[in-house]
Amino acid sequence: MQNLASENAGLPQVQIVKTAPKVAEEKLFSHRKCYLGISIDNPVFYGSSLEALLLWTAGKFDRSLVIIGDYLRRHNEHIFNGLTGPAAESAALLAGDLFLQKTSSVLRKFTEPQFQLVRWKDCLQSNEYKSSKAILDKLFTSDEAFRASVQKDALAFIRRLKKRNQPLKTSAEESIEISSMYLLEEIAVFSALSEQGWNVELYPGPELRVLVEIAKGNYADVPEGLKKRINVELSI
Repeated sequence: MQNLASENAGLPQVQIVKTAPKVAEEKLFSHRKCYLGISIDNPVFYGSSLEALLLWTAGKFDRSLVIIGDYLRRHNEHIFNGLTGPAAESAALLAGDLFLQKTSSVLRKFTEPQFQLVRWKDCLQSNEYKSSKAILDKLFTSDEAFRASVQKDALAFIRRLKKRNQPLKTSAEESIEISSMYLLEEIAVFSALSEQGWNVELYPGPELRVLVEIAKGNYADVPEGLKKRINVELSI
């Protein structure tokens, strides 16, 4: 696909790697709304790379939803730090507060109405999310292939941590179970957003294996939002 240079000198270049499902750029950019999920532990979402990503987005879409994935991080607080319940939730929200402090100088450049900033917990309140989550939980229980695909993504995450010598506070089996819960919540939010008209997701990294399979139509019983969703893998 087209190599896209940053509009500002000194910022990294942003380019599309691929989409899932595969769509022509004309069709992709006929969608005038997109969302960007922020993984607050990923260094690409800080400094000049974050600014380059948001600037590129501003040039391609009329409206963008920027979602801070802080509350979702409570699952990782369990795996990494052994925290559960309110303690894990508090730690996750504090991490979100710190992210917003560290990136305030960048984020203030991208304001409403074109950019809307949302925190993860707010995404769990909609009826679309609750419906999607119930469908995915049922599918995870009843469909062996879907469950295996989610667990492969969870296992890949745990293996990446081990390669980085990241200590875990939970057993390998429990870590995969918790990571699977993380993924089901994340996918349900993506589905809800799509149902709400946010069909295009931007992310500077590869798509989850299970979502690639969903984009190929491998699972007929997934929520309707996932059938309309387009993932755009970006490189910075």
